[in-house]
Amino acid sequence: MRPSRLAQYIGMVLALLTATSCSSDDEPTSTSATTTIAVVTSAPATTAAGTVAVTTAIPDTTVTADSAAIAGYRTVVETLASDDLAGRDNLSDGSIAAQEFLIAQLSEFAQPAVAGATGPDAYRQAFGAGTNLIGVIPGTDLADQYVIVGAHYDHLGSDCSLSTSEPDDTICNGATDNATGVAAALAVGRSIAVGSAPRRSVIIALWDAEEDGLLGSAAYAANPIVPLAQTIAYLNFDIQGTDISPSLKNVTVLVGAESGGRNLVNASRAATQASTLDTVMLSLLFGQGRSDYATFVGAGVPTAFFTDATPPCYHTVDDEASIVDYAKLQEQIVTAEALTRDLMNTDSVPTYDAHPTGATYDDAVSIHRLLLQAQPDFPRFSDEDDEVANQFVAALGTIVDEGTDAFDGADVTALLNGTAKIVNAWASGECDGFLAPP
Repeated sequence: MRPSRLAQYIGMVLALLTATSCSSDDEPTSTSATTTIAVVTSAPATTAAGTVAVTTAIPDTTVTADSAAIAGYRTVVETLASDDLAGRDNLSDGSIAAQEFLIAQLSEFAQPAVAGATGPDAYRQAFGAGTNLIGVIPGTDLADQYVIVGAHYDHLGSDCSLSTSEPDDTICNGATDNATGVAAALAVGRSIAVGSAPRRSVIIALWDAEEDGLLGSAAYAANPIVPLAQTIAYLNFDIQGTDISPSLKNVTVLVGAESGGRNLVNASRAATQASTLDTVMLSLLFGQGRSDYATFVGAGVPTAFFTDATPPCYHTVDDEASIVDYAKLQEQIVTAEALTRDLMNTDSVPTYDAHPTGATYDDAVSIHRLLLQAQPDFPRFSDEDDEVANQFVAALGTIVDEGTDAFDGADVTALLNGTAKIVNAWASGECDGFLAPP
């Protein structure tokens, strides 16, 4: 995930806000100025090599949640986050080693997707700043439609905050940013591949150079393996298996489902019921444009972004495999797989919404509920941030109590500014190991 520019982003959004009220009934009403996102168009591209026989098997709708699979997630995370890979900076030896490992993983369950290449290179989409890795699980009766499941595999090399406890450690291992997201994408693909064939084809995409400005996903959007117009949804994983605060250990976030209209919102809500986690759904705005989902939204593809926000170990050398909560990661994979299975088989296809929602009354309710749960951890903040956080909770309580009809531009301003301060307070905290499971 890219470095936070939340304050600048919030300022930009506030400049666009109108005083239109938002309703929690039916489709949320935007409180931002109407903005049309240009759809990236391209000529149809060649799909994965090889002809796949179409079957009429009934799709498998079960979701795998086998605790033994944790060993597989751990292998992926520990390999990618090892010192041997030196932080997986794009165009580095560590990146090449990561590619070799990940292609071996992909080849176990997905077909190569890059036309005109053979062997391992058939999984590689090279571009100037790096190499994307792409495999496909072919569909059946709707094989020319696609669901993309993706995560970035690159990280920062040694360009991150150092540890006060281990000053000699200079490797940014990137376990939760984003080895865990890669593990989630691979796990979803692996499970789908062993069940009944999906109706739609499912692409597993592992992006490079995300940390340099979403360059890998941008390269894909400019030269897609399959037509973007035939891509019904993109699911993005960035920062998984971690906790923004001790009291939020069972909480995770899903951002931007409204980009696919009511169908994607409903499918996402249903998928969150598959796991034991409390998944907080927030509007697209709250993703801050900080991960590869933003590329696909900008290209006109409905998108859902799974994240654990910006925890204290973010972009530090302490983001090691030892801090990963693998039990939480498994539950996040359960939700992601449930949504992927829905999308690959559904007749209720997401419809891209070219008028993105700003911030809604529902966002205020969700964030207020989340902060009430997190409030016992506010003393971990500085005295100043602790006071600001408690004031924000009180202000949000008033906004929520006044109801949806009273929600206006001033409330949106308070919601966005307060959220920016809370996120920055969480990110600036000490990475002290509370994330690690017992």
